[in-house]
Amino acid sequence: MKLSIFKKIVFVLFSTGLISSCTEQYVFQNQNFNEALVVEATLTNEMKYQEVKLSRTISINDSLGSTEVGATVSIIDNNGTEFNFDEGESKYVSQNEFKAEPNKEYQLKIITASGKIYLSNKEKLTTESTIDLETSVIDKEGEKGVQINVKSSDPTNTSKFYRYEYEETYKIKTIFEIVKPNTSICYSTYYSKEIIQTNTNDRSTDQVNYPIRFIGRSDYKLTNRYTILVTQYVQNRAAYEYYSTLKKMSETGNLLSLNQPGFAIGNIKSVTNPPEKVVGFFDVASVSKKRIFFNHTDLFPTEQPANYFMNCKAILVSNTTNSFGYNILKTHVILGTDYKGTYVVEKECADCTTFASNIKPSFWID
Repeated sequence: MKLSIFKKIVFVLFSTGLISSCTEQYVFQNQNFNEALVVEATLTNEMKYQEVKLSRTISINDSLGSTEVGATVSIIDNNGTEFNFDEGESKYVSQNEFKAEPNKEYQLKIITASGKIYLSNKEKLTTESTIDLETSVIDKEGEKGVQINVKSSDPTNTSKFYRYEYEETYKIKTIFEIVKPNTSICYSTYYSKEIIQTNTNDRSTDQVNYPIRFIGRSDYKLTNRYTILVTQYVQNRAAYEYYSTLKKMSETGNLLSLNQPGFAIGNIKSVTNPPEKVVGFFDVASVSKKRIFFNHTDLFPTEQPANYFMNCKAILVSNTTNSFGYNILKTHVILGTDYKGTYVVEKECADCTTFASNIKPSFWID
């Protein structure tokens, strides 16, 4: 299951400070408390079922917290149109597909099962800006590999603030094959785990050429076939600064432990109890997505790719019915037998379904 970035930054160590934005000050405090409502909500310009995630951290040692159940969730625009959400599994989903539209204001409203009311600031959709992806072969810190850059241009010069996420999928072909069908070809997907941002606020033109991903040429991800989907969110200044401060709370690109005594206050307030702290930010952002595919030979036509992501070597087991044979079959699979005994290999070398999916993704192009 993909763990959201907000789940990783609910609690972080950060001394009291202020961030100024063009609309409001967002405070990051460090204090003791019994619980905090955590809101994950990004309304986009995509026509789809929009989602809101609510959870509540019960104590400082509760790293993931519990899903907030029984809440009434809605988004209201400045014309009075109310988009209602139904409670689903671990999230609230809009009853109908809708999208954020330009020149309208949107406000998130939450009423918990206990009757507490929470409202966000009114937010407007940001400028739409399409993206493209470009690959190039470079040397980075002594390693040769492929650099993937996000490129975009806004002729209105009003986008300015950008946040990115990506998901990458690669094809796996096992070194060995076993009798069990559909175990030699799989697909593995990874998601970006850090807050990725850039801005053009100090430039005369709103043009982005941002290096979002570097992969070394010997990385197995490139061996068979690789694809990356990049999502760009155009943020307003307040949302950008909120995420930017969360990013600064991280260590070398990895978010700090959730078990630290701090939390972040965004643009969502408690109407019922104004001093109550609420974690999260209601973001209304225009979205652009781009996917590309490539093979190792496309970028490194004269160089051999990695054979596999681990060393694979079959071993001979004379007896699989004794304690040694029984234990080794917990981590190995049988390749075959002959008069000498049974040949086994680590599961990852012959059965990719032990760590990946053998179902070809719907977006996959060979």
